[in-house]
Amino acid sequence: MWRLVVSLALVAHTASAEPSNETLVFVGLGMAPPTYVAGVTLHEGSHAIAAKIVGADVEELHLFPPGIDPHVHKFRFGWTYVRGLRSRGDHAFFYAAPKITDTLLLGGFTAVLVAAWPHNRYGQLALTVGATGLWVDFAKDVVLFSDTNDVSQYERVLCMRGWRRAVNRVGYALVAAGLAAPVVVGYYRTFERSSTSATATPIVVPLVTTSF
Repeated sequence: MWRLVVSLALVAHTASAEPSNETLVFVGLGMAPPTYVAGVTLHEGSHAIAAKIVGADVEELHLFPPGIDPHVHKFRFGWTYVRGLRSRGDHAFFYAAPKITDTLLLGGFTAVLVAAWPHNRYGQLALTVGATGLWVDFAKDVVLFSDTNDVSQYERVLCMRGWRRAVNRVGYALVAAGLAAPVVVGYYRTFERSSTSATATPIVVPLVTTSF
């Protein structure tokens, strides 16, 4: 009987040790700075790798801290300058590279969400916060039209003007909306309370108290 009591006590302790949603919110906020640094590294690193793939040279790669880009005199979180992009395709690939990275990694997040979602809520939170950073990096270009913006540069290289540019942005917005779906599901699954965990404590406590 005492073994049953110990086992039930351990179950009760595990259930009570689960973080609350409020705790997860604060932990998620604490994950934001490292997620930002990782996001900038992925973004600018994707530009640099794309340049190397097509045979260009990386002349400058700035990841941290954010500041005024001395080349264009505008605030930027990071920047990459390369030399040797020869064709229109090289330039288009260079500007699109971070979006390709975001899409591939969000696809990986979706696969984990479907087939290998962790039981640990902190693990769930870390994955979802990381996916949020990827989605923000992708989706921000829906509304950014600066000449130095990646999608704007991509459109310029491919001579998208007028209605062609408008159609491209609408299509881009639709893709961004689709990529948001797994992120939303990730938050739902991270913060939801399962019925089994909700009923575990009231079942365990009577068993423990009546075993003496």
